[in-house]
Amino acid sequence: MKISTVLHTFLFISLSSLFAISTSHAQQWDGNRMKIELSINNGANTTVSSLTSLSISYNNPSATTTKDSVENLVIEDYNPCYIVITFDQLDLPLLRLFRQKNTTLNGQITVTDSYGKRPTRKIELKSVVMDGMNDNFINDSETSFMNLSCKELIVDGIILKN
Repeated sequence: MKISTVLHTFLFISLSSLFAISTSHAQQWDGNRMKIELSINNGANTTVSSLTSLSISYNNPSATTTKDSVENLVIEDYNPCYIVITFDQLDLPLLRLFRQKNTTLNGQITVTDSYGKRPTRKIELKSVVMDGMNDNFINDSETSFMNLSCKELIVDGIILKN
């Protein structure tokens, strides 16, 4: 009886450990499931970058905004579409492209599910600019972020602009 209980306990612990290992491996694999790619064009050159994450936001003046404040808003300088992109390491060719003077940049972000279960998402960026960036080093890893804005954002054919 004691041997049977010990054997059952050993099998239970072994199977639990195996399940935990396979689950953590599956979670790591799912971390690479979505492929996010950014391409930015200045009319002459295109730079393509692989992203680790993407966040988009669209802001429209609300109904609580007074008419006077909207009239005084310089629409040419207002970018209602915000994008935050993340890299494993800073993409220097992309940074160089954003730092060019007197250049209108347009771009596209494609999000693809490597499992093929979700439809590919296409996001177009019109008159995109880099508002800021940061580069983080933690021990032996690096993570970089760029904050972008644009005058027009097209998400799967739906136009978002002011």
